[in-house]
Amino acid sequence: MISFYGIALSPAPSRSNKARAPNEPEHALWLLKRVFHQGHRTVSEAVRPYGVTPTELGALNRLVDEPGLSGAELARRMLVTPQAAQLSLTALERRGLVERTPDANHGRIVRAYLTDEGRGVWEVCMAISIDAESEFLAVLDAQERHTLMELLMRVANSGPRANGD
Repeated sequence: MISFYGIALSPAPSRSNKARAPNEPEHALWLLKRVFHQGHRTVSEAVRPYGVTPTELGALNRLVDEPGLSGAELARRMLVTPQAAQLSLTALERRGLVERTPDANHGRIVRAYLTDEGRGVWEVCMAISIDAESEFLAVLDAQERHTLMELLMRVANSGPRANGD
């Protein structure tokens, strides 16, 4: 029995009726989080020599595909907060990789575009990050990678925020 603010609480019952094997993970989301952080660290270490973080690389990548995004649009595409997107854009602009210009029709909206240097950094860092991802996933054979991608896409496309908004 656990006490929380003087209230006696019983441990939550198991959500599964079947017994788990020793060391079998109970929560898929926890494993997904662990894998994400390990992969993020792998990519971060790979692109660090170029002065770019994985989040900044994500911003560069979105701006290659969709030049002229606002900070709010970029945040939605990257699944980060508007503040995180603004921090990335500010850092990239400071290094001359992105330029921002006011929207001609909306005075409060600022559009972001890659500079030539930004496109060059994006090209190098994307190649490096793809290699780092491949190395990270080298514990899986080609069929396992394919299956992993299929399963992750199915889950990603069925969730409440499947459209990224």
